[in-house]
Amino acid sequence: MEHVPEEFKDFRNFLYITWKHLGLPDPTSVQYDIADYIQHGPRRRMVQAFRGVGKSWITSAFVLWNLLMDPNKKILVVSASKNRADDFSTFCHRLVREMPILKHLIPKENQRTSKISWDVGPTKAAHAPSCKSVGITGQLTGSRASLIVADDVEVPGNAATVGARAKLSEAIKEFEAIIIPDEGEIVFLGTPQSQESIYTDLSSRGYDVQIYPARIPEDF
Repeated sequence: MEHVPEEFKDFRNFLYITWKHLGLPDPTSVQYDIADYIQHGPRRRMVQAFRGVGKSWITSAFVLWNLLMDPNKKILVVSASKNRADDFSTFCHRLVREMPILKHLIPKENQRTSKISWDVGPTKAAHAPSCKSVGITGQLTGSRASLIVADDVEVPGNAATVGARAKLSEAIKEFEAIIIPDEGEIVFLGTPQSQESIYTDLSSRGYDVQIYPARIPEDF
């Protein structure tokens, strides 16, 4: 972290150069606000936001920023489906190879280089990869992480019934057994699928929930 330019210690600045690399317009005020919350929020936090705001892309940049700040971080990406989690990890893996500021993080020949389970160059040898992706119904047991990103673990297909939601609610409890004690962080991203969404229970589990509505009444 001591070799990182001072300005990039603010995640919003890293987000800006990531957006420029991707050929996107400047981040919006909402995207900057999400970025600030993801960086500075409590260790158990959630971003609820409308589809299209870019919460997954912002958090992909956050994963890379974490590895830039501390190459020994262990990050687990969990989604409703393995494919979606893999897409998240693959996107991050590609940016490591493309962005000049991240070139030193490219995995070495003797490290894990799979797009769904990979190391960064400077990391110390460890059982857990620097970044790994898994589906919420996949093999969570045995994983270890200093940061868990739960990206849309609730979707219509796994939250349509009371039984399905109960099963999903139990699955996310496993995060507490995976996360490294005292220093670990869990970030949920998602859009509630119903009034009985599992996300409504997160506050009672000690999570801070930040909600970004698509519209705000003019008389609010």
